[in-house]
Amino acid sequence: MIVETFEDFQRAISEGRLVDVSDTAKEIGISIPVAVSSALWKTYIEPEESIAVGQTKNERIWNVISLLLSTLKSGMKPFDDSSSLMVQYQVHFVTDGVLTMTTLKAIIRKAAEGQSFIQIMLEEAERKQSNG
Repeated sequence: MIVETFEDFQRAISEGRLVDVSDTAKEIGISIPVAVSSALWKTYIEPEESIAVGQTKNERIWNVISLLLSTLKSGMKPFDDSSSLMVQYQVHFVTDGVLTMTTLKAIIRKAAEGQSFIQIMLEEAERKQSNG
């Protein structure tokens, strides 16, 4: 599920389809609202205890956001259609004590002041939705 407008972004958060991680994003240096998909949240950020070995929830949130910022600063050329940017990047999570690499997709919506936002999701989940 890709959100198109700031109103839809806020609605998705209130309905639980997105999880707001803006407070952590502000600590890292991102001033616009940031949310992750519920699938990313449930699968990797706040997983069952057996998956969480080795990383805290806050460390996983920090990794997701800081690696996005690092990818953007690295000069990687994201898709840019003038109203949004899309970038794919990889994050390592510890899953059952094993380091696992996962591809994430971030959509950065550029809008009027106070209306921009970032949505981060699992890349493979979005591909399944568009093919399904």
